Amino acid sequence: MNTVYKQILNQLNVGILVLDEQCTLLYANNFIRDNHKHEPRTGVSLFNQFPEIPEDWFRKRVESVVMFHNTSFTSWQYRPHLLNLMETRPITGTHELMYQSCSLAYLGHFDQRHLIGLIVQDTTQTALSQMKLASTLKKLNAEHRQLQKLNQQLEEAQSQLVQSEKMAAVGQLAAGVAHEINNPVCFIKSNLECLQDYTRKLIELSQSVEGLIKHIDDEALKTQFNQYKASLDIGYIQDELPAILTETLDGTQRIQDITTSLRDFSRLDSAEWQQADIHQGLESTLKIVNHELKYSVDEIVRDYGDLPSVLCLPAQLNQVFLNLLVNASQAIDKHGRIVIQTRHETGSESITIRITDNGKGIPAEIQAKIFDPFFTTKDVGQGTGLGLSISYGIIQAHQGNIQVTSAPGEGTSFLIKLPVTPKRTEHTVCV
Repeated sequence: MNTVYKQILNQLNVGILVLDEQCTLLYANNFIRDNHKHEPRTGVSLFNQFPEIPEDWFRKRVESVVMFHNTSFTSWQYRPHLLNLMETRPITGTHELMYQSCSLAYLGHFDQRHLIGLIVQDTTQTALSQMKLASTLKKLNAEHRQLQKLNQQLEEAQSQLVQSEKMAAVGQLAAGVAHEINNPVCFIKSNLECLQDYTRKLIELSQSVEGLIKHIDDEALKTQFNQYKASLDIGYIQDELPAILTETLDGTQRIQDITTSLRDFSRLDSAEWQQADIHQGLESTLKIVNHELKYSVDEIVRDYGDLPSVLCLPAQLNQVFLNLLVNASQAIDKHGRIVIQTRHETGSESITIRITDNGKGIPAEIQAKIFDPFFTTKDVGQGTGLGLSISYGIIQAHQGNIQVTSAPGEGTSFLIKLPVTPKRTEHTVCV
């Protein structure tokens, strides 16, 4: 090779290797000699001088370049260290392998040999900068995902808090209405009971007078009495009046039961952890949702076991029961059946509550999403998608768990497991 050309090549800040189609090394410039661990020798196989080069891969590249007289390029991202060239990093002063981008170029046919040039460009600083940038972007993406997750959790907590406040307001209103209704109902019931007693006495008096009239010899008086009695339909009144009063008293008792259920359901006068009867909570909830259930549910089966009292927030558990019962009702078209089963194994520290319906069921592919906030299968405007999410949060806050088992067309079963005495309840917050 011409001496002038060699001088020029030796001054370049890139590595130059010249080889033939058999991969015999013919020339290496100073860049290669200065940065390689071993002094390269010409006239021998390239792979003996640089054993780090993957031979099969490289020979295929050489064959392609010779055949098509083109240039083949490989970037540092794919083969960062084709040659074990050393790089001095000014920042740390440590020696590491140089990152390289390499090109194989066809140089021509000389002395009955095809010559190929391997040009090695030092891309260490670029590679390190890009890797640092990629690492920074990865961290930023991770932080962004974490921020998105925190934002989502904040939105969920906000939504649940809003829903909780709404339910608290509704509960407070319900308790107030129940109290206001209960007062007049109490004196109406008391007056009806007095009226029932007075009516009984008047009927007894009427019957006594009728008996006395029968023993009087004055036929005109008897006729007049019987005509007057017939005109007033006294016989019918005597038969119907006690029944009317009894039915009215039953109605006032039902009103009292409903107002008591409203008060028991909301329990806003005792929003602290307390021992509660789960069956009482279920029954008060059933009375509250009776208007929702009566149109689609024909039968409610109560399979109650012997439960101990549970340390809990009763109003919040009632909210869970309400959500599950309403969902069960909405999943049933008609002639439905809901089974409520409670169990407590002897010696166990927890109880189970299972609410099962024979409705349309939940497809398997969405069962994992039903507790997600805002997820709903109902039509727009018919559901917020927060009911089961709030229920899940309440059960978690009680240190229990809730599971669903369902199949399309076969109904749905929710199983709630609650500890009888949760630990560290003073630190538990329910939303």
